[in-house]
Amino acid sequence: MISRASYLPRVWMGSQISAKYLPATVRPLSAHLKLTENCQAKCISCDYWKSRWQDGLDTNRAVELLNEIGAAGIHSLRFTGGEPLLRRDLFDILERAQTSLFKQIVLQTNGLLIKKLHREINASPIHRVAVSVDGLKDSNDRIRGIRGYFDLGMEGIRLLRGKEVVLSVTLNRISARELESLAEVAAEAGATIEYNILSQSLYFLKDADLSSMWPEPNDVEEIARFLRDTLERPAFEIDYITRYYNKDGVSEPPCVLGYLQVFVLSNGDVMTGCYPLKPVGNVLRNKLADILASDEYRAQCVSMIRRECPGCTCGVESSLAMRHAISSAFFEIGRLKGRVLPDARNRPSGQGAAGSPA
Repeated sequence: MISRASYLPRVWMGSQISAKYLPATVRPLSAHLKLTENCQAKCISCDYWKSRWQDGLDTNRAVELLNEIGAAGIHSLRFTGGEPLLRRDLFDILERAQTSLFKQIVLQTNGLLIKKLHREINASPIHRVAVSVDGLKDSNDRIRGIRGYFDLGMEGIRLLRGKEVVLSVTLNRISARELESLAEVAAEAGATIEYNILSQSLYFLKDADLSSMWPEPNDVEEIARFLRDTLERPAFEIDYITRYYNKDGVSEPPCVLGYLQVFVLSNGDVMTGCYPLKPVGNVLRNKLADILASDEYRAQCVSMIRRECPGCTCGVESSLAMRHAISSAFFEIGRLKGRVLPDARNRPSGQGAAGSPA
């Protein structure tokens, strides 16, 4: 079996040189788990709230699944949705599972329940809380469809203790000129900024009003300036986002997300880090380890490298980093040397899609 040390180099060689170098076994580094796809927000950028979803993973299976994820050597776990805090058994699941197996547990939330549940969050093994906020008060509440959303979310954030907190911002037209101010507000609350990119090919965006959020050229300039001057993202990332939003014929990198992330939906379906493609198994029928080891799982990961898919922006920063491996390495070295923001946690979320969970 390939070692963890050689896994990412093999993914790089397989995606950039020849598929023959790809690892024979897929060993994702992180897992995104949807315990529910229900959500109480009413975002114009998302369709989740328009449906009533039936949760398929009960408490016992969820506990088992977390243990299976950890046993597979996956050390990063993200609870997403929907809104994960709507699962009343979330903290029971965390208490019963072997959470010591994880180096990082992330809660992706719309923030509406943080104030109510801040004590439970603070006492939990959650390391990082990512709150979906897309602009300052008026813009955010318009996008998220809930009056008072921004204020309630920020009140909740200020009650968190001992957690890394980030605002997950979907880059859009409505709040493009507020990003600098939003970063200042985040800093005052002890939070940093990460970003997502609008996408048009995800099942939970089918009827979303993305046209009202798609940036105009002047907005794209503001977004690019924010990414460059405030978040200090690498030039290749900014160039991609600029071309993408201007619909200027982007060159899509080979998608490596299948080798880096595994998604598990609330009905038990397992995805190779890609929402547009079909599921490759279901944890209500099989163990996660068996699904990850299956020929079907690996075949779909290889097809993603070849871009045999509808295309989306999920995790595009990881695929761009693989394409620009040398530039990425120097960028990260620069961060470590302190040439960026004092708190160098500003980075894209890896979710990379509008209306993405919470």
